[in-house]
Amino acid sequence: MTSYGYIGLGTMGSAMAENLIGTGAAVTVYDLDADAVASAVGQGATSAASPAEVAAASDVVSVCVPAAEHIEAVMTGPGGIVEGKHDGLHIVIHSTVHPDTMTSARDTAAEWGVPLFDACVAGGADNARAGTQLVLAGGVDDMPPVVADLIDIYARTVVSAGPVGAGAAMKIAFNLMTYAQFAAAATSHDLLLSAGGNPKELLAAWKDAGQLGVLTEQFSGMLDIPAEHITGGFRSMLETQVGISQKDLSLAQSLGQSRQGTDAFIQTIHDAMPAIYGVSPKQENNS
Repeated sequence: MTSYGYIGLGTMGSAMAENLIGTGAAVTVYDLDADAVASAVGQGATSAASPAEVAAASDVVSVCVPAAEHIEAVMTGPGGIVEGKHDGLHIVIHSTVHPDTMTSARDTAAEWGVPLFDACVAGGADNARAGTQLVLAGGVDDMPPVVADLIDIYARTVVSAGPVGAGAAMKIAFNLMTYAQFAAAATSHDLLLSAGGNPKELLAAWKDAGQLGVLTEQFSGMLDIPAEHITGGFRSMLETQVGISQKDLSLAQSLGQSRQGTDAFIQTIHDAMPAIYGVSPKQENNS
């Protein structure tokens, strides 16, 4: 039986790990959040004290951490995968990071004799738990069965993006398209409301025309929440999402653009994300 490892039990990672554990597979997990680890253990996983221990116990290790510096720490930092590498190990990175981060990690792992692939995911935590994610993968043609089988556990659809690193590039582009639609939905909602119109009917029309994506439809459900209700843990969750979106949009800018003016377009969406999510700081009245 294939042994799996999972490093990074945030919102998406914990949901993916839950799905993987639910298959009855042997899964070893690691995260800095002890509560997240305890939850996975309660579902049937085995805890590890470091990424090295995860690697030593696994045939395939999934990595789902926030940013490039976390991937570097997981790979080569103290207690990193490098200390637990072995013949037959494979690594799959699910993080939304710059393609150069993926290719650098691939090259590092290649020096150990370990294949590494990017398999970025989209669809939200519910789809992650159900194993019905969209997976944007790099290096699909070179994936051995043990890696392809793992991705099939996670995925409803696997998109072959190109070589390793292309999955990351496609996820950044995918997120840019998503956030641009969120921005359009929020702006149009307020525009119509100010004119006495019904934003829900606008969404219905947009959907009827085939223009409304599922993620945008889910996001639009919060646009009618009064500002005074966006407080406490709910506000903190939205602020976290703003931080993620702005990180992803900065990555989009870093990839470079071929059309004049597109950088300004991305920057505008980036700067508007707090307002789009309804967590812009209140403006002081100094008059």
